[in-house]
Formats: sequence, structure tokens, C-alpha cells
Amino acid sequence: MNAKQQTWIVRSSVPGVALALALWAAPAAAAITATVTAGVHLRAGPQIVYPSVVILQPGTVVQVFGCEEGYNWCDVQLGADRGWVDAAFLQAPLPAGPVIVSSNAVALGVPTVSFVFNTYWGNYYSARPWYARRAYYYGYWGRYPHGRPPPIYGPPPIYRPPPSRPPAVVRPTPPPRPPGSGRPPSGGRPPSGSSLAPGRKHESARGPSRLRPRPVCR
Repeated sequence: MNAKQQTWIVRSSVPGVALALALWAAPAAAAITATVTAGVHLRAGPQIVYPSVVILQPGTVVQVFGCEEGYNWCDVQLGADRGWVDAAFLQAPLPAGPVIVSSNAVALGVPTVSFVFNTYWGNYYSARPWYARRAYYYGYWGRYPHGRPPPIYGPPPIYRPPPSRPPAVVRPTPPPRPPGSGRPPSGGRPPSGSSLAPGRKHESARGPSRLRPRPVCR
């Protein structure tokens, strides 16, 4: 091989090597470092129905490659274990201090990624014991591609306060009457000097007395 052929091989191989290095470094540059704030499961998909790959302890540092739409779940890796973690339990640094990934993913520059079930499981879970049940989990992913089922109930009703009414007028209670101040019974007063109780029958002045003297024994 002459010098011209060697020079051509070197020149033609340099762009290929540079492209390969760029493709290899792109995912590493996109990943950010985050810390797990509590003990959580590293799931095989972006929802709690997927199998647990491993349990991450508080303070574990993981590499975040991106988050699902809405930044609810993030694709992370710890050593040889790859999976999804709830973004509410991931904390990443910013110049002003550490923040939660779920509410600060845009400021952190976390990209959005898609969960492609067959590709993801084929790359990372083919040796797992629950890989044989991939048809079951694939059915769930087909129904809810973003991990969360739609809400069952509609939005809550809007509270409207009742219409205001004028306060009720409270009338004063009349004072009680003193005893004996009632009206006399109808028919006038009984004759003066009468010792009979009112309402008791007495002998009429027209007829003889109903009381007869007892006979005197002789």
C-alpha cells in the first residue's frame, strides 16, 4: 500500500469516527444528574402498574435521560438498571439551588421522550422474569400510552353562593298580662250575697223546695 492510499484511508475515516463520537456523546450530554428524595421503585414503564426493576434508596444519584409528556415520569438509569421514576421524587441542581424535576424540568433542560414499549422492554428487560407477561403490560400501554388513564369523573361543580336575602324583621314579644285581668264570663255577675259556688245548681224560687223534713219518731 503506497502513501497516497494510506492518506486517503485516514482522511475518509476521520469523518466517520467523528460522527460516531458525536452520536455516542449526544445521549450522555442530554442526561442530567438527579438525586432520589425518598425510597421509590424504578419501574419498567411510566406508571405504577409496571413491574418494579429495583427499589432506589433516598439519596441515590441517577442519570435522567428525559421525561414523558407532562414531566410526570422520567427515564433514568442506575448502573445496569434502566427504568422510570416518578419525577416528583427526583431532585436536580440549579444555580439557585436544588429543585424538583417534575415542576422544573423546563428550567433544567430535561427533554421529553416517548416510551416505546416493545423497543424499551426488548433492550432492557428480556432477561427479567416478568418479561413473559409483556403481552399483559403491552395491552395497558396500548390503552394509556402516556401512563395515566383518563379521569373517571368530570370536573367538580362550580360553587355559587346562595342569593342574599334581607334580614327578617323580629317583632317584640308583648308583655304578659297580670293575673285577674281577664274578661268576666258572659251573663253578668252572680247576685250579691250568694254563697253558692258558681256553676252549682240551686233551688228555684218558683217551686217548692226539694228538701223535705225528716219525720219525727214518736
